Amino acid sequence: MKNLLDIGGVIVDAVISIVIAIIVFNILGALFVSNAFGAEQPLTKDEQTIAITLMGEARGEKNAGMYAVACVIQKRADERKLTPAQVCKEPWQFSCWNKGQENYIDLMKRLLKSNTTQAQYAKKLARAICAGGRLVQSFTGEANHYYSMKVMKKAPYWAFKKVKVRGAIVKVAIKPSKIIGNHVFYKGL
Repeated sequence: MKNLLDIGGVIVDAVISIVIAIIVFNILGALFVSNAFGAEQPLTKDEQTIAITLMGEARGEKNAGMYAVACVIQKRADERKLTPAQVCKEPWQFSCWNKGQENYIDLMKRLLKSNTTQAQYAKKLARAICAGGRLVQSFTGEANHYYSMKVMKKAPYWAFKKVKVRGAIVKVAIKPSKIIGNHVFYKGL
């Protein structure tokens, strides 16, 4: 009887391993969408919007910078009850989508097609977000805002709070949650 129980345990372990392998395969399939010949599947419209945003905002900041911007996109989507692609296209939220940036957007599309290392990573992040993958928000200190020190020589107005000191209103800098590359991140704004 003991041998039958041992065999039953082995079978259960094998079934569990197969189920886990199927789950991992499906997750990886969603992240690395490719057909039987290894060719990359085209991005969906939402994936393209997110990938363009990541490239436009942080392609020069290496993987850490793009991941951090992706965290902000996901954080805002959660807070605002919008899709990540909708967050990317909200007015005046990500400078690459501002009016007058059409040529820049076209450049980002061409870079995505050329499949540079940065483009591959931006696509991977965009696909993961659209597939429901959760990014590690502690990477940015739970940030929902950021600015680039490379683009903006001084901090934007929202990086300050107004406090009353001896009857006068004074601007006080808000402490960033993280600084990653040239990007300064803030939470709770």
